Amino acid sequence: MHEVNMHGWLDGEALAEVTGVVVPAYFSARTDDETVTQLLHMTLADLPRVVTPSAVVLVTDGDDRTARLAEALLPRLAQGMRLLRLPENQGKLGAMRAGTRALLDAHSQVRYLAYLDGDGDHMAAVVPRLVRTAAHVAQARGVADVLVIGSRASRTRPMGWLRGELEELLDQVTVDALTYTLARQERVLDVSCLLPGRVCDISSGFKVYSRSLATSVVAAEPQFTGTLSRSDYDHYGPETMCVVEAALMGATLIEAQRPTWDGQPTTAFGEFRVVALYGELLAWVWQRLDISVENAAAMFDNRAPARELRTTGDGTQALGQVRQYALERLQAWR
Repeated sequence: MHEVNMHGWLDGEALAEVTGVVVPAYFSARTDDETVTQLLHMTLADLPRVVTPSAVVLVTDGDDRTARLAEALLPRLAQGMRLLRLPENQGKLGAMRAGTRALLDAHSQVRYLAYLDGDGDHMAAVVPRLVRTAAHVAQARGVADVLVIGSRASRTRPMGWLRGELEELLDQVTVDALTYTLARQERVLDVSCLLPGRVCDISSGFKVYSRSLATSVVAAEPQFTGTLSRSDYDHYGPETMCVVEAALMGATLIEAQRPTWDGQPTTAFGEFRVVALYGELLAWVWQRLDISVENAAAMFDNRAPARELRTTGDGTQALGQVRQYALERLQAWR
């Protein structure tokens, strides 16, 4: 008979005790009040079924309207969920940092921190799967620092063709850059817990960190901002930067599948310039990993030809613009 390995299994009660949730929330003024309330409800309503309500922190990122709507909504969902209002917009990573610090200070028993966007795409029902995955790998491997990425089956279906293609290219080049830099240090990037046959979904906003890793990566001040201002770092950096820093620290990176919507009812993505967003992220990765301009160009050129963006004139132009922007920023830093 095959023996089943049950390392780290958490039943529902135990899982609720050791899990905390941080939800950064910021909505464009173009999104009406009813939609904001509905999306917050979709994100938060089922969380008390899987975690202790007092271990849920909703952080409104300098968004007074969302704070007002959340203040009216939370008591209707469960007593104890915390609303943390930031007086000024700090960017998603800034909101995550503030929420993480508040959660860690208030709940010494929390061992795993789940991060969910407030737009209804990250479902409470998936939190136990990601936390159990983190607990299993941590116990089976005897490691403290684990990061579980809630991986999407498709990037383009929820986000559209341009964003999905550029995001997957960014993630692909980031893995290449990490592999290269760690190899130079005589280290190996552990990909054994990533989903096979696909690009690691680094840019997914649905993640679970072990407490120690959240303390070192999310709650801590940035170690390196490169050519980015601190404000831009906190706006651009919640996914790529945190994963790179975690990998450099030797954390175990894990992927677990999760559902997503087709299309997004609202997004702040349109407030970023596409070329600048992906160009800055690529440049930061290369700067942080101390990669030469020549090798950075080779990494980009290895991956860009396989992108479907090259099948249209506009897509080819976007790839060229992102490449030029990122390499110029890298050259300026060097």
